[in-house]
Amino acid sequence: MVKDLPDKREITEILKNIKDPESGISIYELNLIKAIDYVEKERKLIIHIDFKRRTPSCPACASIAWLIQKRITDELTRSFLKYQKIETVEFRE
Repeated sequence: MVKDLPDKREITEILKNIKDPESGISIYELNLIKAIDYVEKERKLIIHIDFKRRTPSCPACASIAWLIQKRITDELTRSFLKYQKIETVEFRE
């Protein structure tokens, strides 16, 4: 049975199971997620994520960092969209 919304334990498990592809460390351990908000009338989950400290100053490296960030946000989106009351996932820094 699919739940309407994840509880705190499930959110923590999702964050622990998603690994930074570069380091192999969970985004939970890296403390990348600063807050998660839910807008009920829009059925939207807003994830406040801190990629600033992980964005390199080297222009050539920035494209690689973007791919890593996209992989993390894609995995987060897939993990949370399985809940019935979440229709969209938005990311903010």
